[in-house]
Amino acid sequence: MSQTIPYSIPNFVPAYGIYQNLHVGVKRRIIDETELAFDQHPAFSEKVRVYNKFPYEERVQYGVVLRNTSASQIRLSPDNFMSDLISHVQIARQTSYPGLAIEWVRENIWHVTKVIEEDVSAQLGANQRLFFTSQQICAGIDETHFATNRGQVAVTVDGVETVPEMVDGATKAVMLYNSPGAGSVVTIKYYVRNIVPYGIYCIDFIENNQFVVQPAYIIESEVLISTTTGTEVTAQIANYPLDQYSEQINLAFRDNTKIQALVRDTNYSIDYTTGLVTFLVPLARNYRILADYRYQPANYNNGPYTFSEYQENHVAIPGVVLSIGRRAKKGDQQVVIVSQFREQQAKIYGGHWEMSLDMSVIAKDPMQMEQMSDHLVSYLWGQRKNDLEFEGITLNRVEPTGETEEVHIDTTGDMYYESSVSINLQSEWQKFIPYLAILKIKNITLVPDLRPVIRATVVGYERLT
Repeated sequence: MSQTIPYSIPNFVPAYGIYQNLHVGVKRRIIDETELAFDQHPAFSEKVRVYNKFPYEERVQYGVVLRNTSASQIRLSPDNFMSDLISHVQIARQTSYPGLAIEWVRENIWHVTKVIEEDVSAQLGANQRLFFTSQQICAGIDETHFATNRGQVAVTVDGVETVPEMVDGATKAVMLYNSPGAGSVVTIKYYVRNIVPYGIYCIDFIENNQFVVQPAYIIESEVLISTTTGTEVTAQIANYPLDQYSEQINLAFRDNTKIQALVRDTNYSIDYTTGLVTFLVPLARNYRILADYRYQPANYNNGPYTFSEYQENHVAIPGVVLSIGRRAKKGDQQVVIVSQFREQQAKIYGGHWEMSLDMSVIAKDPMQMEQMSDHLVSYLWGQRKNDLEFEGITLNRVEPTGETEEVHIDTTGDMYYESSVSINLQSEWQKFIPYLAILKIKNITLVPDLRPVIRATVVGYERLT
């Protein structure tokens, strides 16, 4: 017997993010670094100004002018394919919205997991060797898969580190070889998930420079009834309020293998506000009842969050970096999808640009002009080269290439002096094509003894490639 479970889910389509260091980005970074070079110099900090092209209102007395840029493409492969992006997060947009504000999203690798130390001494009993932590145990730093071996936790008994016999992070279980004595102090230090729970995070731009976040967490295989007796009338879902029609109530074997989906308004009814499930027909005996659903968390900081153009946000979705460009507009909406574990989220296409930038160093005194030119070259090449490479901007050459002098005031014969600094660099670009080609409303046909493949990333969504 097959059943059809309708899902009420908004239509989403992919967001083709691009991470780039092209003309605008590179010019801005070089100008910023040039300003920083002279801001830190006691002789030039007050009088040297940096410009992108010559200003029209007055002649530059002491300054640096970025005059010309040019670039040529370096292909790394015939189709520019680089690799797959393996990540917890992905950006998508709803079909009825432009979805242009957020350029790309990344997980914050320093925020994926954290270490906690828990005192479990209250669980001590006669011959007690099995202890349970309050949270599921992750495998390690920056790793959200569950711990499966003894080296992934640190157990101490009365201050002495003890190697456990078994660790099962999914069930929060840690078993010791020997039972600690009465009155012992048992602590377990372990990694827990620190990035937000997996789910759907809808970002709504309420102003041109403000947005709010509406999260919907995803719960899979929550045990409502561990063993059915056939007399159950109700069951309580742990988290609520639920997203309407997001639930899927399943009859399952004792090992949580789902074998039959119960039908809303035929097998059960549900109060989405309170999470109460009422069974309309008797349940089969000696099975489990499991629930998959989405719900709105009550304690989430929705915002609003204020931002500027070309700014990253690290706090709106903890553990996720949102990179906002200059296309944000009131009324736009985008969706960030956070998965439980890292998955193939997108294909990465990319390459390099080889770029040349010509800088003019201008001063009214030839000695100061030479000092300014030498200082700029030594600062960019000697101090900032490695840091810029970390950002994807590789300095190949920074060289002074020539000097000129011209009359500044004809009547007095005052001169100004100019030297050129030539910069050759490589910058990188990347574009991300999501594997999740479309997210849409979908009726799902469930077959007995066959778990439907509907949760590659999130409950109720179909993954297309």
